Amino acid sequence: MSISLDITFLIQLVNFLVSLLIINALIIKPIRKNMAQRQAIIDADKKETNDFASKIEAQQVLYDERLRAVRVEVTKQRESIKLDAEGSAQQKLQQANDKARVLRQESTQKIQGESQEAMSILQNKIASYTQEALTKILA
Repeated sequence: MSISLDITFLIQLVNFLVSLLIINALIIKPIRKNMAQRQAIIDADKKETNDFASKIEAQQVLYDERLRAVRVEVTKQRESIKLDAEGSAQQKLQQANDKARVLRQESTQKIQGESQEAMSILQNKIASYTQEALTKILA
C-alpha cells in the first residue's frame, strides 16, 4: 500500500477548504451569532431579575420599617386611649360618688327634719296624752 500524492489530493484539499469556508459562513457563524444573542438575552434577564430582587428586598425592608412604625404608633394611641378611658372612668366614678354623697346628705337632712317635726308634734301632743292618761288612771 502506497500513498501517492498527485493532483487529486490537491483538488480534494481545495474542495475540503472551500466546503469548510462555506459551512463556516452559512452554518457555524449564524449558530454562534444566535448563541451569542441568546447568551446576551439570558445575561440581561439575569441582571434584570437580580435588579428586581434587589428592589423587592429594599421594598420589603421599607415595608417592615413602616409596619414597625405603624405598630409603635398604634401602641401609643392604644395606651393614650386607655389612659383617657381610665381618666374618664375615674371622673365618672367621682361624679357618682359626689352625687351619692349629696343624696345621702339630703336624705339625712330630710330624715332629721321629719324626726324633729315628729318630735315637735309629739311634744305638742304629750301634754294632752298625759292629761288623758292621768284622767284614766285617776278615774
